Amino acid sequence: MPNDLKKRIEALLFIISKGLSTEELCQKANCSKEEVFDAINELKKEYELSDKAFTILNFNDNFRMTVHRELINGVDELVPPDLSKSLQKTLSMIAYKQGISQGEVVRMRGNKAYDHIKALSDMGFINAAPEGKSYKLTLSEKFFEYFHISKGEQEEKMKNLVNKMDIKLNGVKDTIEN
Repeated sequence: MPNDLKKRIEALLFIISKGLSTEELCQKANCSKEEVFDAINELKKEYELSDKAFTILNFNDNFRMTVHRELINGVDELVPPDLSKSLQKTLSMIAYKQGISQGEVVRMRGNKAYDHIKALSDMGFINAAPEGKSYKLTLSEKFFEYFHISKGEQEEKMKNLVNKMDIKLNGVKDTIEN
């Protein structure tokens, strides 16, 4: 792989913080998809071997450069100031049970969950899609970007986040871990 191609892809990911799709990287770097994947894999290996502070994440075919989550001090600094503990608990439950119904969240968290779900949806952290008489709740792309979680890492990262926050989810934590 030409070193200048790898540098171009690295520069693009560094400059464009929102990330780029495979197609966009191909167009901007004037290369094939295979070359993009090879360059990204080489960069990730280099970052890991040289103990760099950043990495490249892929979520929904959107590559972006980000700082390793472990280097960010404390969970509280990651959480928006208007995300109260009760909202965090509701969000954690939704993250754990990706695709959970609104009714199930309300059953486990109480009637205040309706307000939590609305607030989390308004903040852009969750999606609520009609499903029968209820809604199916899933995490939005903003959630993954905000908490620096890439595709495939959700379950493990959410377990760690919930453990760090010491959240008790009325049995959800036990259910997920079993």
